[in-house]
Amino acid sequence: MDDTARRAQKLTAYQKLAAERPALFVNPDGAPIRILLDAEAQQEVADIAAADARARGLPVEFCDIGVQYQDRYVTVVRDAVRFPGGVTGAYFRVCATSDGVGAAVLPLLDDGRIVLLRHFRHADRQWHWEMPRGFGEPGDDGAATARREVEEELGCPVRELIALGAMEADTGMAASRTDLYLARLEEEHFRLAPSPDARSEGITEVRAVPPEELERMLLDGALTDSFTLSALAFAQARRLL
Repeated sequence: MDDTARRAQKLTAYQKLAAERPALFVNPDGAPIRILLDAEAQQEVADIAAADARARGLPVEFCDIGVQYQDRYVTVVRDAVRFPGGVTGAYFRVCATSDGVGAAVLPLLDDGRIVLLRHFRHADRQWHWEMPRGFGEPGDDGAATARREVEEELGCPVRELIALGAMEADTGMAASRTDLYLARLEEEHFRLAPSPDARSEGITEVRAVPPEELERMLLDGALTDSFTLSALAFAQARRLL
């Protein structure tokens, strides 16, 4: 595929995304970094970046404007933008492919223990103690995602779901919101073992952590997952723990 056809393909997918999910492409009043949807401006930004890439021996296709990658979970786009002062350039961002709302859930047992999962994450190649979370399926709200993730990862249903708030994990790179919940579990179905679905995702251990141990984990740096830390902060502020 030549440069012109490749660029056109990425821009066609980009235009389709903008039509289906316009909120991702809004330029709020006073926004200092503005997305450029004009085809001529997009072409100019791509040309300048491609020339720089060639000079540095890098692949020019990385400089195209449009949808760079997409799978079931994430869509990576490269926008043409105008920065403060009028300089143009490009910005990458990662969006959830589905319009469903992602959710992260803090499971709480009746005796006050919080359930955490030991999860190996590919991105940083490390183990983390986390709570269940996942991407939203098309059309799902956060509550539907939350209930599904608890059942998939803990293998038990939710008795009561309490909304805590919302967060955005990386506003410098990701364009996605995650709703946060506290879940009281149907404890007769709860087991201190990962479900088969959880094991297939790299989850190897389930722990029910008492409040005093949770505090030690926080102070010792054993809890670093931003979703879990945010949910704990919300739950504490709402006097739910």
